[in-house]
Formats: sequence, C-alpha cells, structure tokens
Amino acid sequence: MAEPLRSPFKKVLQQAVKTFDENLLVVDDLPQMRDTMRVMLRNNRYTNLTFSESGNQALRIIGALSINIVITDWNMPNMTGIELLKKIKSDPKLFLMPVLMISDESAADKVLYAVEEGVDGFLVKPFNEHDLIKNIRRTLLKSSSRDEMEIKIAEIRRLKLTGNYREAVQLGEAILKVRNDPRVALMTCESLYHVEEYDKAIAMIADTDEENKTSKHSNLLGKIYMSLGQYTKGIMSLEDAVKKNSLNNDQIIDLAGAYFATGQKGDAERVIDRILNSNPTDLNLVDIAQTYLDQGNIDKAGYYLGQTVDPIPATVPVFNNYAVALRRADRFEDAANIYLKCLRIDPESDVLHYNLALLYTKIDKRTEAKEALTNSLKLNPDNQYARELLEKLSVKKT
Repeated sequence: MAEPLRSPFKKVLQQAVKTFDENLLVVDDLPQMRDTMRVMLRNNRYTNLTFSESGNQALRIIGALSINIVITDWNMPNMTGIELLKKIKSDPKLFLMPVLMISDESAADKVLYAVEEGVDGFLVKPFNEHDLIKNIRRTLLKSSSRDEMEIKIAEIRRLKLTGNYREAVQLGEAILKVRNDPRVALMTCESLYHVEEYDKAIAMIADTDEENKTSKHSNLLGKIYMSLGQYTKGIMSLEDAVKKNSLNNDQIIDLAGAYFATGQKGDAERVIDRILNSNPTDLNLVDIAQTYLDQGNIDKAGYYLGQTVDPIPATVPVFNNYAVALRRADRFEDAANIYLKCLRIDPESDVLHYNLALLYTKIDKRTEAKEALTNSLKLNPDNQYARELLEKLSVKKT
C-alpha cells in the first residue's frame, strides 16, 4: 500500500485556524474603544473575551469568572484603571493576575506610578493591532514564567496581604541574605511597620540605594515617624512621597490626615482641595470622608460619601463608620438610611444586617429589627450575636 502523502502545509494550516484559550477581560468606559479592541483581538484568534465598562463592574466579573489577564484603560470615571490595578494587586486571591495598563500618554510619572503598583505591562495610545497583541503575549509570558526566586517573592506578598506579617518578615530577611531585591526589602519594611518594629524598618529603608527608593518608601517612612510621634519628620517624609508621585491620591490623603493630626487644618484642606479639583473618584471621596470622620466632622464626611456614584463593597466599612457616628449623635433615621445604602452595596453581609437590627432595636422598631436579624442568620447561621438578639426580641413583652 502506498504511503499517504504528507503535505508540508498541513502544520501551517493547523496553526492558521488555532485559537487562543486565555480568558481576556477588557475594561474601558468608551463603547467605541471596546469595539475596536474586540475586532483586534478576534482578528488574532482570541475568542474568550469579556468586556467591562467600569472598574467596579470589572471587579465583579473577576470575582465570578476565571480571568487570565486584565487589559484596562487608565482614564475612567468613578474608578480609574490605576485604582483597579491597586485593588487587584492588594487582594491575596488576585494579586498574581496579570494586568496590562493602557494610557493615552507615556508620561514618565504615569509609567512610574503603574510600576510602583505592580503593573505587568504598559501600552500607550494610539496603538495598532500588532502592538496590542505583542504586549498581551509579553504580559502573559511574564506572569507564567516565574522562577524559584519570583515564586518566593510572590509568597512574601501573599503573606503580607493576608496579615501574616511575622512570616513575611522572616521570609524577606532570608531572601535578602542571598539577594538584594528592592521589592523584597520594601515588603519586608511594610511588614515590619505592621508589627511595630519601627527601628528595623527605618534602618532597612536607610540602607536602600537612592535609585531604588520610591514614593512608597517615603510614604511608609512618614507613617512610621507619625506613629512614633516624630511629627516633623513624618510630615517631611509624607510630603516627599507626594513630591515623588504627585498622581497617587492615596498618599495625598495620607498627608492630609497627618496635617490634621498636627493641627495644620489649612494645609490639610489645601491638599484635599487639590484632589477635589481634579475629578475625584469614588475611592478618593470615600477616603476623604474617612479622614473627616477621624476628625469628628460628621457632616463633611456625609457630604463626600453622598457624592459617590457607584461605591464598591470594599468601601462599606467607611459607610459603616459614618452610620456609627450618626447613631452616636442620636441621628438614628440618618444612620438607618446609611445602613440600607450599605446593604445595597454589599447585600451579602450578615454583619450589616445585624448592625441595622441593633439600630432598629435602639429606636424600638422591633418588627424591622427581627427582619434584619432573620436576613443576617440566612446569610450566616453561625452569627451567634444575631441569634441571641432575635431570641430576645421574640420574647413577648409583659
């Protein structure tokens, strides 16, 4: 029997119809940009595509689907791309997810900021199809080719993000004995800060080469000095952090808090106004509100929380703090309304239902309190506090 002919083009043909099975999430608030990206990606045989019009929606998608890479625009309302990046990289379940940032400018300060926050790739508009695909593949390759050392560094980050600071310090110090890695040194310093070993953290920052020091080093140093009561040094370091990275609103708000703490109210208001005059996001507004809550200024806190458009569940603790402040000021109806808003943001929180029940109990709304407690126990049958309060309220008045 004659041997079948083997076409030299068979392999080429197979490659031509091959599709890529990575799940890509594209985040952009502009429909036309999402459409353009869809065409470019499908032209290059990427078929598992999900699109999001906001950072908030993207976080919900990431929580529900298995995403291999996030491709996000920087400039978006309510939650910017850099804020989405920070949320991903600060989540112990998500921090290894690769993120490709797209920006309409290649300004050094933007690139620096993204790198500081752990971005995996950076693409500048306008870009063509080749640029997009090349950067996607490069970013995916980078995230999938970690060597033994990179795996250890990732473990330090995981330990830090999960609050296992002592273990993070031990692993960080072990790595630094054999390799001087600026990322490891910074994460070790951050963990030392959390366990209040301030002197060791200060010494480690001082030993860091100047070219490797970022705004994060200055910001951390400022927090350490403020914790030690060395306010002048603290303010200087926090100011230096803002000078090094003028785009990081989180660090600007840290500086405002330090100004308030040292009685420099005018300076605090000035730097807050700087954020308010530059299209603040929901996360900015929530952080500013918490700063005013720390000063006991309930009305200003409430004003800025009221300006939020689409707050994410991670911001609920600040709304809850505001509700507590309202309750302590005997503004019970206002507090109840804030708890209800919290539940619209995060309806699966048994603790919020319980807190609402406590408030209803205080103002003698027993029926509403029972309903809130029942909802709390549906979400978490092990909530003993909710169970005990429900049993107490179920006893008929005599």
